[in-house]
Amino acid sequence: MNGSDAGQRLDLNGSLGRPQFWLIVIVSIVFFGISMAWWVISGHDAHNNVRVLALNAIVLVVALLLIAFAIGRSAIRVENDMLVVNTGIGTKRIALANLRAHGLRVVNLSEHTELKPLIRLWGTGLPGFAAGWFKLRNGDKAVCLLLDRDHVSWLRSDVDRLTLLLSLAKPEKLRAMLEASATH
Repeated sequence: MNGSDAGQRLDLNGSLGRPQFWLIVIVSIVFFGISMAWWVISGHDAHNNVRVLALNAIVLVVALLLIAFAIGRSAIRVENDMLVVNTGIGTKRIALANLRAHGLRVVNLSEHTELKPLIRLWGTGLPGFAAGWFKLRNGDKAVCLLLDRDHVSWLRSDVDRLTLLLSLAKPEKLRAMLEASATH
């Protein structure tokens, strides 16, 4: 690969806005639920309720900001003949040479149910967003960055014993990089 390809970002297929919206909804529901539970448990002590609810709000807003920041950091790029997948809570680097044997296939997870993430091992999951380490239905360990499940780029590294499921806007760009890395 030539120097101009180093650090080349690959666009994601889908919007990070949808998971961030759901994050706000979920955190709001949790805040309301905790607030109501505390109000009932505390016996309607207004002075104590204000302090606890303020602390509750601060903790939830901090959690919201941390998760939103992590989601916003999600990215895929190629640098120095390595595919770099940043899931927001971690980064995985895989040599392009390790991905060449199987190439890149675009799959629909509704049709290829064996590739659906089954168990989240370490990552983030929200409606319209799955990022991190997962165990797939077929038993494979996978790094996923999914915003769309209809057009998923599937890659496999036997050397790393790892599957990648990525929502790429232009999978042909990564396919060309894989092919180009074979000639160097």
